[in-house]
Amino acid sequence: MQYLKRNTRFSILTFLIIILYITISISTLAKTEVYFSLCDNPQILSTTSLKLEVQIININTSSQDEFIKILHISEPPARKIITLRDSLNGGFKELKGLLQLPELTNLDWKEWEEESIIFSIEKI
Repeated sequence: MQYLKRNTRFSILTFLIIILYITISISTLAKTEVYFSLCDNPQILSTTSLKLEVQIININTSSQDEFIKILHISEPPARKIITLRDSLNGGFKELKGLLQLPELTNLDWKEWEEESIIFSIEKI
């Protein structure tokens, strides 16, 4: 009788371990399937979708709408850029002139660099 109880406990324990193993295997397989289905998507792996279009913005001739559209800034900072530009005799001489505006943070500059936005300073 003692042998039968021990054997039954062993069988139950073995059964539970097998169920746990199957559950982990199915979970891992499901994650792998999702990974493969994402990798099979040509839009995700396409290098052309990762290329950024270079945009050039001239800070001395661009309009308020161009600043808003290209730099992804709101109207007040765009207006301040134009006001500052107009207050300077002949516009900006160098890009550092934009640093006078506290609204344009280092984070903005990094984002513009990542978005391949190039600043140009042509005279008015």
